Amino acid sequence: MRVGYAGMLLAFDLDRTVVTDEGTLPGGIVTAIQTAREAGHRVTVLTGRARASAQRYLEQLEIVGPFSVNHGAVVMRDMDTTLSHVTLPAVDVHSLVGPYLDEELIEFSCMVADRLFVKNPSDPRWAWVHAQNRVITRFTLDFGLAADKVLFAASDTSVTIQQRVKRDLPHLEHYLWGDGFLEVLAAGADKGTALARIAKHLDIPRHDVIAFGDGLNDVSMLRWAGRSVAVGPHVHPDALAVAGEHIASPEEGGVAHWLAANLSAQSRHAPQTRAALSDSTA
Repeated sequence: MRVGYAGMLLAFDLDRTVVTDEGTLPGGIVTAIQTAREAGHRVTVLTGRARASAQRYLEQLEIVGPFSVNHGAVVMRDMDTTLSHVTLPAVDVHSLVGPYLDEELIEFSCMVADRLFVKNPSDPRWAWVHAQNRVITRFTLDFGLAADKVLFAASDTSVTIQQRVKRDLPHLEHYLWGDGFLEVLAAGADKGTALARIAKHLDIPRHDVIAFGDGLNDVSMLRWAGRSVAVGPHVHPDALAVAGEHIASPEEGGVAHWLAANLSAQSRHAPQTRAALSDSTA
């Protein structure tokens, strides 16, 4: 790692990292990130959210690019230009959902940009989609599009579906969340790969990248970064295992306090070694 922190790339997950459980972005965190930017550091966001639901947080943090959405499947150079877009081929989509077309209790959606192709458009589990101004279309056997991801709605069979994905489609990325929703994405659609693309685009070496996250989908990003910080009391065990540090939740200002302690003006003018910096946050 370069001596000091001038010119570092700070990579943030959103939910439960800088955004609270209630969906707010604390003013102290916004100010701390802006101060870090003014001190000469680059700031990016990598979120599992789709761009539509991440938009307001990107605007609050003044992120114009590059950034990543959909768990790393999409990397944007700026708000209008895509750097990379990794999609599920239609053949994988059919392999994923085909066995469940006649299973009444298993509901799924294939996400293509702002359109969701679902088995049952009237299923109440898709009510949230309308609030995000996204379009719902019925999935049919002639579906031939590449999808951003396939989402299986929460059900008692989610674990069984994930086991089948692991067995039959081991090349795909998948995340089973605590609420029972299972997301499946293409190989290479992960935050670690996306962060590597962003760092390369900005010409910032890996050892000068600091990543902050809490979830299972943050593991690859935390593992890839030169320095990694796990956030909050509910951090996924796998994320905690690969992180070098652990800080408080956004409700308690964890990221804001870390940035103030490690990226102050003094740290730019009084360089520290990596060991010294680690000692200061122990």
